[in-house]
Amino acid sequence: MTLHLNASESVSQKILSFLDSLSKQGESIEIIDDTLYKYEKHGITRGLKQLEQGEFHSSDEILEELQK
Repeated sequence: MTLHLNASESVSQKILSFLDSLSKQGESIEIIDDTLYKYEKHGITRGLKQLEQGEFHSSDEILEELQK
């Protein structure tokens, strides 16, 4: 499940504290803040545009380039 949250600072702190307690109990939780979300969204959007324009490379091509 993905949850996008817009809350006051005090409510956000309570929610983060609760999520932290769940994490300490071994639950799997990933928190992505606005900055990381925007960065990842930009990368995905850019990648999709490259695919649409035929600008993509196979993993073999990338590995070959990295080994140069």
